Amino acid sequence: MNKTVPKFKKESRLALLLVCLSTVHVQSFAYSQTEKIDVSIKSGKLEDVFQTINENSKYKMFFSKAILPNSTVNIIADKISIKDVLSKSLSGSNLTWELLDNNIIAIKEKKQSQLHLAGQVLNENGSPLAGVSVIIKDWQKEAYRNIQTSTATDVNGQWGLRIPNEDITIIFSFMGYQKVEVSAKQLLANTTPIRLKPEEGSLEEVVVIGYGTTTRRLNTGSVASITAKDIASQPVSNPLAALAGRMSGVLIAQNNGVPGSAVQIQIRNQASLSGTTSGSIPLYVIDGVPFTNFNGGQPATDNLNSFGISGSSGGLSPFSMINPSDIERIDVLKDADATAIYGSRGANGVVLITTKKGSSGRTRIGVNFNTGFTEVNRFIPMMDLDEYLTLRKEAFANDGTVPTATNAPDLLLWDQNKSTDWQKMLIGNKGHITDMQANMSGGNESTRFFFNSGYRRESTVFYGDSKNSRFTSRLNLDHTSADKKFNAALSVSYANDNSDMPSSDITSMYNLPPNYPIYDDNGRFYWLPSSAGINNPIAVLNRKYIGTTNNLISNANLSYKIIPGLTVKTNFGYTITQLNQNNQTPISSLNNTLTNPLGSSAFSNTKAENWIIEPTLDYVKNIGQGKLTALIGTSFQQNSSRSQTTNGSNYSNDALLGSLSAAGTFTANNNLVYYKYNAVFGKVNYEWNEKYLFNGTFRRDGSSRFGPKNRFGNFGAIGLGWVFGKEDFVQDKLPFLSFGKLRASYGTTGNDQISNYMYLPLYSSATAYLNNPSMNIGTLPNEYIKWETTKKMEFALDLGFLRDRILFTGNYFRNRSGDQITDVILSTQVGYNSYKANLPALIQNTGLELELNTTNIATENFTWKTSTNFTFYKNKLVEFPGIENTFYASSFLVGEPLNLIRLYHYQGVDETTGRATYEDRNGDGVINADDRYVADLGIPFYGGFNNTFSYKGFDLGVFFQFNHRFGVTKILNTRPGAMVNQNEYWLGRWSPSNPNTDIPGAIIPSSPTSTPAGAALNNSYNLFSSSDAVYGDASYIKLRSINLSYNLPKNWTSRLKMSNCSVFIQGQNLFTWAKNKYVLDTETTVQGGPSGLGTGTIAQVLPPLRTIVFGFNCQF
Repeated sequence: MNKTVPKFKKESRLALLLVCLSTVHVQSFAYSQTEKIDVSIKSGKLEDVFQTINENSKYKMFFSKAILPNSTVNIIADKISIKDVLSKSLSGSNLTWELLDNNIIAIKEKKQSQLHLAGQVLNENGSPLAGVSVIIKDWQKEAYRNIQTSTATDVNGQWGLRIPNEDITIIFSFMGYQKVEVSAKQLLANTTPIRLKPEEGSLEEVVVIGYGTTTRRLNTGSVASITAKDIASQPVSNPLAALAGRMSGVLIAQNNGVPGSAVQIQIRNQASLSGTTSGSIPLYVIDGVPFTNFNGGQPATDNLNSFGISGSSGGLSPFSMINPSDIERIDVLKDADATAIYGSRGANGVVLITTKKGSSGRTRIGVNFNTGFTEVNRFIPMMDLDEYLTLRKEAFANDGTVPTATNAPDLLLWDQNKSTDWQKMLIGNKGHITDMQANMSGGNESTRFFFNSGYRRESTVFYGDSKNSRFTSRLNLDHTSADKKFNAALSVSYANDNSDMPSSDITSMYNLPPNYPIYDDNGRFYWLPSSAGINNPIAVLNRKYIGTTNNLISNANLSYKIIPGLTVKTNFGYTITQLNQNNQTPISSLNNTLTNPLGSSAFSNTKAENWIIEPTLDYVKNIGQGKLTALIGTSFQQNSSRSQTTNGSNYSNDALLGSLSAAGTFTANNNLVYYKYNAVFGKVNYEWNEKYLFNGTFRRDGSSRFGPKNRFGNFGAIGLGWVFGKEDFVQDKLPFLSFGKLRASYGTTGNDQISNYMYLPLYSSATAYLNNPSMNIGTLPNEYIKWETTKKMEFALDLGFLRDRILFTGNYFRNRSGDQITDVILSTQVGYNSYKANLPALIQNTGLELELNTTNIATENFTWKTSTNFTFYKNKLVEFPGIENTFYASSFLVGEPLNLIRLYHYQGVDETTGRATYEDRNGDGVINADDRYVADLGIPFYGGFNNTFSYKGFDLGVFFQFNHRFGVTKILNTRPGAMVNQNEYWLGRWSPSNPNTDIPGAIIPSSPTSTPAGAALNNSYNLFSSSDAVYGDASYIKLRSINLSYNLPKNWTSRLKMSNCSVFIQGQNLFTWAKNKYVLDTETTVQGGPSGLGTGTIAQVLPPLRTIVFGFNCQF
C-alpha cells in the first residue's frame, strides 16, 4: 500500500501541471481574439492568408503544404480578429487550427468520427458474390484523404467500410453486372442485401429458354437476346422491328412504311419449299402463351387486314398491338437444343417475348413522352419535265409513229411548262408521331405489380390526312405466399388499334408524267379513258380503309412447391382478337369518263380466339458437385376463327358507304376454322461444377391439321457443353482467358404450318341449281400428309478474354429439312388443280454466325462498348428424287439455292440500231429461254455494328446494319418512252447522236403503226427486265438507329421529387448507302420474287420511314 503513494503524488503533480498549461493556453486564446489585423485577399490561397497573419501579427503559422486544399480564398476586412480570419479561410475544408503558445498557430487535419457500414452482395439468384468492388463515390475528394475509401466482398459476399458521415454514396460494381449506387443513409436504415443484376450481354445475364431460364455461362443452346434498354432506344411501334441487324442468324425486314405494318422474320434461312410464307415463319410465345393469328398459323407477314392498304401490302402485324414499352426482353431460340422442346412448331425457330414485372419496394411511377416526325429517307432521281418530253418525242421518232391527242396527250394537250414532282407530292410529306406512356410498379416481398398504359398516334407521309392510333394497357401481378411455397402470376394486356388510311398504297404512282394535270378545267379530278392505264392519284386517295382491332392477351401461372426441389406449375393462356374493317370506294374516286360510275363498300368482321393449358412438374436437386433439373409437362391448345365478309355495290351516294343497307346489291360469305393441338414433353438438365453440361429434351405432338394416320410426331434433342475455361491446365497456361466453352447439339424439330383440313375433302357453296342449294368440290384430300421434319446440328465456341471485357461467340450449324409439304399439280382431267402432299425434297441450310462484344474503355466517368455480329449462309436443295417428273422441275435445281432467278446476260447496245443485245449462251443463233443463266437472290451474309458511349450523364448509341446480296438495281415498269416518267438512268440512252452507250434507245409500247425498225427496237426490250441489266449488287449499309440521352443530375431531379429523369433524341432508318439508287428502298424493293427460278418481282411500296423523335423519360 505504501508503494502506491509516491505514484499517486507523481500523477497529481502531472495533472496540476497540465491544468496550469491549459490556463495559459486559454489566456493566450483569449488574447488572440483581441488582436486584430487588416486583411485584403481576393482569389488567393490559404498560404496567402497565413503569410498575412505572419506579417501583421505576433503569431507564426505552422503548416504542411501537403494538406492544404487547392481552393480559392476571398477575405477583405479591416480590423478583423485572427480567430475570425482563420474560421473564414478554413470554412468548408478538412482543416482546423490549434494555438500551441503565444507565438505559434498549428494547422492540422480534423479528426473524423466514423460510421461503420456493413452488408452483403448477392447475384440475381440470391447467391453471394465474391470480389465485388465497394467504393465511396467521388473518393478523390479532399474530405476523404485519410480514410479507407474502398473494399471488396469476401467469399460470402460480406463487406465492411468505415465512413465519415451518412451523406455519401456507395458504389457496388462487378465485371459482368450492372453498377449499383446506394446512399449511406439507406444502407444504415436497411440491412437488406444488395442484389446485382447481370449486365446485358454478360455471361451472367439470364436468358429465357423453353419452359425455364438459364445464364449465358451455362446455356448449351443457341439463343440471341435483346433487352428493354435496346428496344427503348429505338422509336419503333412494332417490337420486332427493334431486332433488325442486332442478332446473328436472325433476318428482319419491314414490309413497308405504313403505320402498323408487318415485319418479316426468318431464322437461319428458308427451310421450306413454300418460301417465306407460313412454311418458314417461327413460333411466337408471349409470357408462355403461343401467339397465333386468325387461321391458327403463326404471324410473320400475317394479314390481320384481309383488304385495304395493309391487306395489299403485307398486313397489319399483330405485334403492332403490343406496346414495346411493356417488353422486358426478347429471346430468339435457334438450334435444336433450344427449340426441340417446342416440337412440331420449332423448325423455324422460336421467339420468346417476356413482359415487364413488378418488383418489391416503394411504389414507383414512370412517365415517358416523345413526339417527332417521319419521312421517306431517299427518293429516286427522276427526269424533269423537259427531259421527259424529250424522251417521249424521241421514242415516237424511233418507233416511226406520229403523236396524237389519244396516244400522246402529254405532248399535245397538257401544259408543257407546268410540272409536278409526284414523289414529293404523294410520299414526300412528313408524318407526325406522338407517343405517351405511364407506368406504376411496386409491392412488397409477397405481392408485386406492374401497370402500364400508352397511347400512340401516327399520321402517314401520304398526301392528305390518314393516320393510325393505338391504345394499350397492361397489368402484371405476382404473389408469393409467406412460406415461399406458392406463387401466382397474372398478366393481362389489352390493345385497341384504329386505322384511317387510303385503301391502297399509292407509292407506285411516283412515275406519273410530270405534267399530268390533277384537275380538269371544271375543277373536277382529271381522268384519261380507262384504256390509258393511268389513274388520278389524288382521286384514288379518296378510297378509304377503316379498321378497328381489339386484342386481349391474358395468362395466369400457378406454382406450388410440394417438397424442397419439387414444384408443380400450371400455365393458363387466353387470347382474343376482334377485327372490324370497311373498305370504301366512293364515286368521287372513280374514273369520271365511265358511264354512271357507282360506289362500293366491303365489310369484314373477324373474331379469333386461342386458349392453352400447360401443367408441368419441375424437379431440382443438387447431386454431388452438380445440379440436376428435370421437367415433364403436357399441353392442350385450341384456336378458332370466325369471319364474315359482305361486299356492297351500286352505291349512288358517297355519304352512305358506311351503311350496308344502302347498297344496291351485296354478296356475303363466312368462314369458320378450328385448330387443336396436344403434346407431352420433358427435359433433363445436369451441370457438374459449372463445368460439364448436359441438356436433353423430348416432345410428342398431335395436330388436327393431319389425318389420323399421321397425327402424332416425336421430336427431341441433346445439347452438350464443356466449360474448359475452368480447367486448371487452361487457367495456368492461358491466364488472359477468363471464359471458354465448347457447345454441341443435335436434334429434330417439326413444322405443321399448313392450312387446316388438308386431309379432308372440302366443299364450298355454289350458285343454286334449279332453286336448290348446291356445293362446289374444293381441295382433294390427302389423309397421309404428315409433319415436315428438320434435323439440326450445331457446334459452337464461346470465349471471354481479360475478365470478360472481350466476349466472342462462333456458331456453325447445319439444318436439313425433309418431307416437304407443298402442292402437287394435277392434270385438269382429274377435276382438281392440286393437293397438298409430302414430297421427298431435302433442303439444307449451313451457316457461320459470329458475335463479338467488347468493353473498350470503362472508367468511372466514361464507358465505350462495341458489339458486332456477322452471319454467313449457304442454302441449297440437296435432293429431290423424281423432280424431273414434277411441276417443280422448272422451279428448282438440285444442288442449287432455293431463291434463284433465271436471267439473260445483257451485252449492251447495237450502236447502229440502239437495240438491246443478249448473250447467245448455247450458240444456236437464237436468243430464247435456253440462254438464261441461274443467279442466286439469297443473302450470303449480313450483320450489324453497334457502339454505345456513356460519359457522366450522357449516353449515345449508334447502330449500323449491313446486308450483302444480288438483286434489283433499277426499276423498269414499261418501255422507256411510254407515258410514264423514267429515272435519270435513261438520260444516257442510245440515240443517233449518242451511239456509244450501253443503254438502249427510247421507244413507245408496241403500236400498229410502228416501222420495222421501231418494232425491232421494241422487241429487244422484251427480255430487258429479265436480264442482268436491271440486276446487280443490291448490298447496303444503313444507319439504322441513333439514340442520344442525358440523365439529369440528382440535385435537379430530387427537387422535383424524381428518382431519375432523362431527355433524349432518337432516330431510326436515318441514312442508307447503296449502289442501287434507282429503287426507293433496298429492303422492301429488292424482293427477289417467289421461291425458285421465277422472273422475280419488284415491289413498289412505301419504304420504311426515317423517324426522328424527341422526348423525356422520368421516374418518381
